[in-house]
Amino acid sequence: MLKNGKKFMLLLMALSLSAGAFAGCNTTVKRDPLPGYESTDSAAQSNGGFVVKKDNWYYFINGAEDYTADNTYGNVVKGALMRISADNLAKGAYTEADVVLPELVVAQDYTSGIFVYGDYVYYASPNRNKNIEGQVETSYLDFRRAKLDGSEVMKGYYVQLSDNTTAYRYVEAEGTVYLLYVDSSNTEIHSVNTATGTDTVLVSGYSAYSFDTDVTSPYVYYTMPVAKKLTYPNTSNEAYNQLYRVSASATEADAAKLDLSDGYVDKDKKEGDEGYVMEYVNCGQLVLDGIGTAFDPTPFNLDYKEGVAMTSEQGYTYSLVKVTDGRVYLSVTNLGESSAAFVYAFDSADIGENWNSITANPNLAGTADGALQPIAASTTNATSSALYYTEGDDQYYIYLDTNSVIQRVKVGTGKDFVAEKVALANQQSGATLLYLDGDYLYFSNSGTNGKALYRINYKGASQEDYQNFPNELAEDYAPTKYLALDYNSSWYAPETVDGYLFFSNAETYADNYVYVLANPEDNDALKTLNDRYQEVQDAFTDISGKFSDASNAAKYYFYTGDGEILDQEEHKSEYNAEDFEVFDAFVNSTSSHGFTFDFKDDADKAYNVQSYFYNVLGKVTDDDKETIADSLATDLLLTAEEES
Repeated sequence: MLKNGKKFMLLLMALSLSAGAFAGCNTTVKRDPLPGYESTDSAAQSNGGFVVKKDNWYYFINGAEDYTADNTYGNVVKGALMRISADNLAKGAYTEADVVLPELVVAQDYTSGIFVYGDYVYYASPNRNKNIEGQVETSYLDFRRAKLDGSEVMKGYYVQLSDNTTAYRYVEAEGTVYLLYVDSSNTEIHSVNTATGTDTVLVSGYSAYSFDTDVTSPYVYYTMPVAKKLTYPNTSNEAYNQLYRVSASATEADAAKLDLSDGYVDKDKKEGDEGYVMEYVNCGQLVLDGIGTAFDPTPFNLDYKEGVAMTSEQGYTYSLVKVTDGRVYLSVTNLGESSAAFVYAFDSADIGENWNSITANPNLAGTADGALQPIAASTTNATSSALYYTEGDDQYYIYLDTNSVIQRVKVGTGKDFVAEKVALANQQSGATLLYLDGDYLYFSNSGTNGKALYRINYKGASQEDYQNFPNELAEDYAPTKYLALDYNSSWYAPETVDGYLFFSNAETYADNYVYVLANPEDNDALKTLNDRYQEVQDAFTDISGKFSDASNAAKYYFYTGDGEILDQEEHKSEYNAEDFEVFDAFVNSTSSHGFTFDFKDDADKAYNVQSYFYNVLGKVTDDDKETIADSLATDLLLTAEEES
């Protein structure tokens, strides 16, 4: 924590900066509104990702761009915010997209993206102003909003931060949009009221924090140390700690009124001097208090009163595991009994007027006598990388074990709290569990340039569903790969929105632009898509055995759909008649030289082109188009040398 003098100077600087910045919030860059937008009260879908749907429009970040790229307003295409109508997406008019914000929508917190509330999109963009040396300090991040029709964009910002990796969320609480952000260098969590510009320090001196995986949740959970009496200003802390939560709408008026005049003062200073009393900034609500019977109460033990029931002598420590969909998972260690940490959970909605932070604690046996539900006897499997969900009254979690098996656990009441364990998928070394959507678990594994994407139905009734192959559900209960899809692992994970899969394509000739595919309804349909894709890839291999040049030309057609490329003068002379015959047979799904190509689906649609499977969404810059076209021609086509 900063010394008071330094904090005072920084506060003055922050206030002056905030005042100037918020004055800019009231001025906007005006543009003609994009056609077709209608204001409604409907909520956005997939809010906070890189793709958000509002009414008839999909808003998306147009590809993965570096934050150091040129951010001149009006010039940005890659990394800009774009939109496409649901109608155009459905009919495959993927390039019929509009630029909403011609500036970089680029921050390096890839758990948080664009947020849509009402008629506005809230986002972060690298600073585009120059310092006194004429350099653009792109590591600074500006937080602002714009109208969804692109007609108004803030000139200023709600706040400007010096760390491009700052964790943030835009959330709505009590009808107001707030910007939550974490100043990790000062262990502070802030909330900016976007209506007034007020930047509130919600907490200072947290030990650890966790946002909800629902990025629109207004709550943040965090742990706090408890200062020992008579140790300030060289403060030491008690062995136990406390768990708090705070809402983005909290203000200093919500902070507990603590009297720290007894035991938390600097005796080398006089009363009234700056820093005489220990500073404690905490606007949150105490959720769990780890105090044990061996400790004397302090001003920080807000729910302590004579006779309150404590279940531990030496107290508890709490460590956040995960907060997901309003349910909090945490490990709890009973300091007096064991170094083992049990994992528990509780619903955020349960915290009400009658909640007591001390009696909510579990008992020594790790059972649920308090307000917490036991989840696991240790943190070996119930970790932050596991996925947690409930069905009715039943609690489950899915994790990757040390034998590279993806396991599903139904929580029980026995010694290990495992009522049932089902192995969903074997031999998944290196897998990363991404999310649950519908009946499917989405996970990734190593790819060529990025990550490969898989999914499996995780809701099988028992282990038999995942073992008795073949059966009519074999594909659904087997890990199924998405084609040879290679997504950018240094950007947002793929997102599923309203029947579509969106991803940043890290494959060769894609340059990390956003691609989209119609997400197959089940894994049987995905397998059919995979079989067709593999049939085309196998054809390249078969052709190359006799006609390597024709094979490469067929690959060129697969990527571009240009069946007349070999007729161009610079290529035509480089191929023989047999190459032309094989190439034409591939393009037209006919036969030639012992090859029979039949690349037609049940609707008589050809699937020997990449666009059958997935397509680039939005706009590609002219420079990138040229680079990709040159690379395709250089890698896959024979070209006559130009005469000097």
